[in-house]
Amino acid sequence: MAKYSTISVPKELHEEIKKVVIENPRYKYSSVAEFSLEAIKIRLEEIKKMLEDEKGVRKKRIKKAIENIRKALSD
Repeated sequence: MAKYSTISVPKELHEEIKKVVIENPRYKYSSVAEFSLEAIKIRLEEIKKMLEDEKGVRKKRIKKAIENIRKALSD
């Protein structure tokens, strides 16, 4: 059984999601909670990807700095 917590969103946002997404059957969401859960998961994946990309950039910079130091020491 899944455990859940509750989050709060401004009433205006809740109503807008209901009006735009839930009441439009082509999006196939049955509730504001269902839409919100998917939106949160998508954004979380975007952030994770950005962090991974940043980590890769840092690794490249560190590697380049080490190469420059080695080169300077060997000269």
